[in-house]
Amino acid sequence: MIKNEKIDLAILLLLSLFLSIYVFLYTYVISLDGAFQYIPIAKDFVSGLYGKALGHNQQPLYSFLVASVSRWVSDFELAGKLVSSIFGILLIFPVYFLGKRIFDQKIAFYSLLFLAIHPYLRRFSADVLKESTYLFFLATAIWFSWRAMEREKRYPFLFISVLTVIAYLVRPDGIEILLIVLFYILFIKKFGSSVERWKIIFLLLLPFIVLLLPYLVYLKEIRGEWTFGKAKSIAELLGLGVVSSGVPLVNKILFNFKKLNLEILSIFHPLYVLFLAIGLIKKFSSHLKEGEKFLISFNVLHYVVLFLLVLNYTDWNAGENERTFMLSGRHILPLFIFSIYWVGEGFLTINQWIRKKVDSIKLFHPLEPERRSKIIFVTLLVLIFVIILPKTLKPQRYERLPEKWAGVWIKNQYGKGKTIFTSAHRVAYYADGNLEYVDIKKDTIDKIKTAMREKKALHLVIRERETAYFPEHVIKNNFSEVNRFEGKGMEKIILYKRIQ
Repeated sequence: MIKNEKIDLAILLLLSLFLSIYVFLYTYVISLDGAFQYIPIAKDFVSGLYGKALGHNQQPLYSFLVASVSRWVSDFELAGKLVSSIFGILLIFPVYFLGKRIFDQKIAFYSLLFLAIHPYLRRFSADVLKESTYLFFLATAIWFSWRAMEREKRYPFLFISVLTVIAYLVRPDGIEILLIVLFYILFIKKFGSSVERWKIIFLLLLPFIVLLLPYLVYLKEIRGEWTFGKAKSIAELLGLGVVSSGVPLVNKILFNFKKLNLEILSIFHPLYVLFLAIGLIKKFSSHLKEGEKFLISFNVLHYVVLFLLVLNYTDWNAGENERTFMLSGRHILPLFIFSIYWVGEGFLTINQWIRKKVDSIKLFHPLEPERRSKIIFVTLLVLIFVIILPKTLKPQRYERLPEKWAGVWIKNQYGKGKTIFTSAHRVAYYADGNLEYVDIKKDTIDKIKTAMREKKALHLVIRERETAYFPEHVIKNNFSEVNRFEGKGMEKIILYKRIQ
């Protein structure tokens, strides 16, 4: 860390920029969500089909930004990656200034250093995914909210709602910002009179209602009930729709805690978890600042939201080992973002502890104390980078490149808009065609061929290992092999053509 704040920010910005460019270049194939959720919406926006774009089962803002950028670049995938990368790089600013305001400049700097190199955050920020866009607006809104509550002026509260709406239009979780600010105004923050409190609440809610009510009315028309998201009603979001299922409620709660906490641990990385635990222990043993309590309140609220998400999206009809649930590391990232300051605190605490231990060893006494401290600090930092960066810089979906090659080949040979039966979704995306998913374990060759005739489809694309589910002579009697796509360390993709 350098005492000049501008240089500190420049270091963080350059590190984030370098890592983003590297991961951007080595993310070989688009994410499934990007290919089949966000980009179709962006295409509708570009085509002027705004009603259709808003009718998809996703919040619209990220796709709208992708659509806007797509006018200046060669394709939608590149546009999506650019939007994610830009917001992933800019994320350091609101997180840094929030940390500086609540903690101090030193903790903010080292916390952001760990944020910039985090494997999942960096990789999600270079893909066609909306997480970095959401996290940027979320962090900006939280930073602005805390500033507004500290300054005790009325009118900044108007803009909290605006930032909340922007974050909400990327992901419905953005509503959490308004909820936590309302909680603080109602129960924590002190005002000279109750009239002043209600004036602040009015200023907070007015822009939110004016800006968001038309969209909520539109959602009601789509779902037939009031809700904050397209996928779930308010009752479902609260877990009310699953309480009466056959599995006892206690078992559900225990299962949820297990799955959610394991996912959190996998996202945070063991080293970050260690630093986080040390940082929190130090803070709780001394004194938590009001700003820290505000961040903890947000994390508690988001944890509850994630708990309800697991509760709602778990397949309770299956056995415990077979249960599927909709939760990914992307949902965990808001917890990570606002815990990163205690990670930085923990790092500095460990560094201080090691320095004291080394100072007590006579062998190191010939070294000047300042030089000794620098050597310890740099060694610890380099060790952390050596442990974390290999995972951060790991190429993404290299092994799936044959799916892209197969799709591009079909498009070049047969043109766009073809219906493709495949178990590898991205083939249809890169072919710019219509996907018909094939469940290799369940669908028979006769069933596949009949469906292909009905859809007037010629091409079946599967992975080589999946041919084991069909007798060789059955495939040869119904399909002719057109091409194979493979490479070193990659999966093998086979393209078949239906025999008329």
